[in-house]
Amino acid sequence: MKEIIDGKINDIEYDNASCKILWILKEANISAEDKEKEIDVCEGFRNDWHKKNALSVPTFRKMIYATYGILNPTVEWENVPYANQEAYEVVQQIAYININKLPADSSSNDWEIKKAYDEGKDKLLKQIESLQPNIIIFGNTLKYFETEDLAKIGWDIKNTEKKYAEINTKNTAFYIISDDKLCIDAYHPSYPKIADKTYWEEIRKTFNLWKLNK
Repeated sequence: MKEIIDGKINDIEYDNASCKILWILKEANISAEDKEKEIDVCEGFRNDWHKKNALSVPTFRKMIYATYGILNPTVEWENVPYANQEAYEVVQQIAYININKLPADSSSNDWEIKKAYDEGKDKLLKQIESLQPNIIIFGNTLKYFETEDLAKIGWDIKNTEKKYAEINTKNTAFYIISDDKLCIDAYHPSYPKIADKTYWEEIRKTFNLWKLNK
């Protein structure tokens, strides 16, 4: 199997974005007949192939709404466009990578993800560092990273206070690394027990708290 290509959706838009947002997820669900092909997981977003199913795929939908909330923090939920309409355009400004760079199935195994991290962490950490994000959103993936590894690339959470968007639910944790670095530890966007509005709202609130801290 060939390694999957991931990274910036659109080089120019990401590089020129006022806030560079990096999503880190687990692995790509690839059909059996495509596992021997060279696949760029960003291509579907780059060419709008995912626009038609942006509402039906929870991972895409919540990523889009949460990103829209960061880039448009004054827009209230009732005015947020649908994920398959105007809101979809925000994907052009993000980077999206997986820990496991090999094709996978629909269900993820924690042990396999951690193994992929341990075996490929040098390349993964170098990739994160090269993207120079202002915000990293870990979609239930921060647990696989060693804090010492993150500290080496300028994302020291071990010595940073852990806070929560909502103290009562503790769905979304965050670490204010600096004035230009925010680490968000959220559920995976496909997690069904958190509503789209809640996911959007907590990440947007985290972003606004970070801005107030500057």
